Amino acid sequence: MENYYNQPIPPVRDQRLQIADSFHGCGCNVSDCSKSGCMLRNNRSFWQTNACQMSLSLMMCATVENAVIIIHGPIGCGTQLHNLSSATTKGKADRGLTAKPVPWLSTNLQEAEVITGGEKKLKETIAYADRTYRPEIIFVVSTCAPNIIGDDVEQIVEQASREVAAQVTAIHCPGFKSRVVASAYDSFYHSLIRHIGFQAIPYKDFTPAFVPSLSNEIGEKSWNYKVAHTVNLFNATSIGPSDEAEMARLLNALDLNVQIYAEYSNADKFRLIPQAALNVSLCNMHDDYMLSYLEREYHMPYVIAGMPIGPVATRKWLLEVASRFDLQERANRFADEEEKLLADAVEPYLPKLKGKKVLLGGGSVRVAAESIFLKSLGMEIVGLRGYNYDSNADPVFDDLAKELPDVPVAISNQAYEFVNQVKTYQPDLIITHNGSQQIPAKLGVPSIQLFDVGGSYFGYNGAFQLVRKMIFALENDHFQKNLAKHAQFPYKESWYEKDPFTYHKEG
Repeated sequence: MENYYNQPIPPVRDQRLQIADSFHGCGCNVSDCSKSGCMLRNNRSFWQTNACQMSLSLMMCATVENAVIIIHGPIGCGTQLHNLSSATTKGKADRGLTAKPVPWLSTNLQEAEVITGGEKKLKETIAYADRTYRPEIIFVVSTCAPNIIGDDVEQIVEQASREVAAQVTAIHCPGFKSRVVASAYDSFYHSLIRHIGFQAIPYKDFTPAFVPSLSNEIGEKSWNYKVAHTVNLFNATSIGPSDEAEMARLLNALDLNVQIYAEYSNADKFRLIPQAALNVSLCNMHDDYMLSYLEREYHMPYVIAGMPIGPVATRKWLLEVASRFDLQERANRFADEEEKLLADAVEPYLPKLKGKKVLLGGGSVRVAAESIFLKSLGMEIVGLRGYNYDSNADPVFDDLAKELPDVPVAISNQAYEFVNQVKTYQPDLIITHNGSQQIPAKLGVPSIQLFDVGGSYFGYNGAFQLVRKMIFALENDHFQKNLAKHAQFPYKESWYEKDPFTYHKEG
């Protein structure tokens, strides 16, 4: 990985990890197939749709304060920013930040630029963005078109950085280069690594040690103590402010300070990334690119210990962090207290959940972690479908192999397979990715979102909230049942008689 960080354009995950987007098997063999490489060879003979990594890169950079986004490509590539704007504005408000949408511009490449190149337009747009908005950071999002025609976006960015006041960086996210949308996370982090400063500024962020005064000596010791007890917590778009607050609460109980990155940050916060003792990820598939870089360049250790969903996973996550500060005994006592409170709170709901059949779909790490928790509540897991998979998720699926070895697992983001799975498995409840609730509703099955940025899923508070959400959905299914009487899908009845994974091709 060492040379990746020096390259102008980051590698896609297809190049550096074992990946999958067309797999079906059971809980006992997912990680084995990943480690052996067989997942990488699987494909489909028919695709209904796929996702573009640019969308996730945009989600991340749209949250950054005092920034401007330039879409380098056709103007249509930026249309989703209209939807993202309201979500990120609310996210800022919920975190106590200035609630204003991020400005975005497009180089609006036409047929002429596809033939002659779009570099001139990009230079002009960067200068206009800096002059008009005076941002701290300008993100140039390099889409499919400039990557096909060969625009040297990095050269333009480096030249512009010497000519404008803002820090300018490029996010290289051509959707055609990767079958795994999680490559978008690496593209965003690579943009920070390449062109955004991570060095604290003397007198602005701290007082230099060479300034002779007693107060400075005390201040330096206080600063060093704070850094030695500070944890950088790396979030994701699917992790809302309530989840961030819950995880910060758990770490604060161990007298650890918490800084949250990289979404909803700004240039001032980015500079302080190295001013911490430990980096902690909240998702196995989200942050390894950045955390490996920080370990290599700043000698900062990191923890990737799965998603803290449910008491078992939360305790494991908390103990992994606590072990880096020799606080395991204290963390265990705290977890004992929290688990007792949670057990008392969910006990009245358990009879209503016992034996209910659940199908989960969405991010692979999240569905695996959540299914293990639901099993502990007495629910029957009839199937999992992860949108994509890479070898970062192996540890979570090692746990799944122990807890749910026989559960059917699919790596798929195809709607036609999802509809068939619902018809085949006949679940009582579906927990699925945000934006896909229309499929269960049309089939008459109640559903809840796999994540909810407006609510809680992580830690002990999140476990309780998840139980309440499931109870509410199961008891209020009249809308779905009525809708199913009138809704239709564009698939022939013969499709439902086939195996959901008929079009998978094993390598």
